[in-house]
Amino acid sequence: MARHAHATPSAPALLAPGSSVVTYADLSDAATRAKVWLTSKGLGARSRIAVCLPHGIALALTVVAMGCHATVVALHPGLTETELAALLADARADALLGWPGDPLAARLARQQRITYLALDLERLLSGPTEVSDVETDACAGPLPDDTAFVLFTSGTTGQPKRVPLTHRQVLASACNIAQHLALTPDDRGLCLMPLFHSHGLVGGLLAPLAAGSSVVCTPGFDGAAFMSWFAEFAPTWYTAAPTIHRAIADLADEAGGAPSTHRLRFMRSASSALPAGLQQRLEHLWGAPVIESYGMTESATQMASNPLPPGLRKPGSVGLPAGAALRVIDDDGIDQPAGSVGSIVARGPVVFSGYEDAPEANAAAFRDGWFVTGDLGWFDADGYLYVVGRNADTINRGGEKFAPFEIERALLRLPAVAQAAAYPVPHPTLGEDVHAAVVLMHGSNAHPHAIRTALFGTLAAFKVPTRIHVLDEIPVGAGGKLQRRRLHESIECTAAASSGAPRALSAIEARVAMLFAGLLGRQVTRPDDNFLALGGDSLSAARLAQWVNETWGVDMSASAVLAAPTVGAFAALLLDAIDEADALGDALQNEIDQLTEGDIDRLLHHGA
Repeated sequence: MARHAHATPSAPALLAPGSSVVTYADLSDAATRAKVWLTSKGLGARSRIAVCLPHGIALALTVVAMGCHATVVALHPGLTETELAALLADARADALLGWPGDPLAARLARQQRITYLALDLERLLSGPTEVSDVETDACAGPLPDDTAFVLFTSGTTGQPKRVPLTHRQVLASACNIAQHLALTPDDRGLCLMPLFHSHGLVGGLLAPLAAGSSVVCTPGFDGAAFMSWFAEFAPTWYTAAPTIHRAIADLADEAGGAPSTHRLRFMRSASSALPAGLQQRLEHLWGAPVIESYGMTESATQMASNPLPPGLRKPGSVGLPAGAALRVIDDDGIDQPAGSVGSIVARGPVVFSGYEDAPEANAAAFRDGWFVTGDLGWFDADGYLYVVGRNADTINRGGEKFAPFEIERALLRLPAVAQAAAYPVPHPTLGEDVHAAVVLMHGSNAHPHAIRTALFGTLAAFKVPTRIHVLDEIPVGAGGKLQRRRLHESIECTAAASSGAPRALSAIEARVAMLFAGLLGRQVTRPDDNFLALGGDSLSAARLAQWVNETWGVDMSASAVLAAPTVGAFAALLLDAIDEADALGDALQNEIDQLTEGDIDRLLHHGA
């Protein structure tokens, strides 16, 4: 930053809608003023300053200026007071910086007995820059291996852990990304990702500043304003998670195409896997390449990336190692051959040295000096890496273990499916069952049962999800990452909140509900009640099929139950079997027809 401030002081560094331009000279001076201010508050190079500000240019300016002289603890501004208090205490913050008059920030600082810093943005941008000898001595600059930022992991497999990123590590990652993307002072990045995650902080903010280019600091992705930002700032690139890329593609479609005057030379994708179909759609709409990369908080955001053209980009791959050495190993630590899935491990200048205050986590996180990412993947013969999921996401369905990506890949091959996420759910006899959430292609009205049925034959029966949930969007965390083991709770809560009164059961459905209830020992009252989700498995499905066959002389198999596990679907299957059984079917139909409303109510609430 100081180098660019000296070489091109008037060059724009930070821009934002409705704000004045912050030049590199302004940014450098703000960093000097931040040092004076911190020193006056008794805060030095190793002090921890928690920053809780909304997304935008003030946050970007503060993070950079404070990060030059102290450790910045970046907080999610959308967290509750209880959550923020827990993070402040855990991170051992010395001060909390917020807007003047922010009652929450002031209250949190008092509760934690730490210094409250009210941000004076005008003073930071235009106050005195002189530093006295006393102040200089009292606030010596940080060393390369001092902690610059403390970020929190997304907590997809447990409580968030604190990741300390050193000045050396952050600078190495920012310069690596800038070089990989061939950023120059003529480039202008649109920063859409939050700065409390490494994707936004390092990839969206620090990497372009390392190259001397400018950054448009948005308040976060806003579909209504996105196209106006393009017209006002003419960005040459942006970086985002796939959920944002999809929204941008939709905006371009709705507008009849991307603006003809846009200056995008590439789009960067990170945080989670980018579907190949979405990549192709973006490139068609914008006429610019999508560069998919791979990394994590522990690596200051990038360890692998596809190259810019004319380098080869492979859809579905996160590219070649870029910033770290990467290996794919088996359980014994042996490197896997091309095409074989194993655990991804990393080592290099961008990789952190361990979580704070977490000896047990660190013991598991490193193996022979290599960081165990927790991701599963494989290299192809050209050295391109494919990430297929998290080790912790492996589903164990009654002893059969498989990765969710296998199901998602099968779902995404269906013409009706635009997005897919498979995830485990608790099951009383299997231990874990599998569900899937999908977002349909625009204009499709495919039924969940039809989608599920289409998977048989492409997946082993035990991998076929018990339930398919059709959603408008798949829930992700603030950083755009899929939190797979929280999907079940999130989707069930949403369904419970939006569900109305259930449709009344037909007579045949009431009989099926009674059979389910008798075998499972629990109430079954709705057409979409699911035999498998309520505790059924292959053994109880076999008993159900046997009972139906012996009682009514039809020919049903256990696999039929597994293929049509809801009350409504199995009832329809049973009616088809009845039609084929002719006379026996007439007898069963008479039995069903004679059920009164009282009989149905008794069967539903008291079992067989």
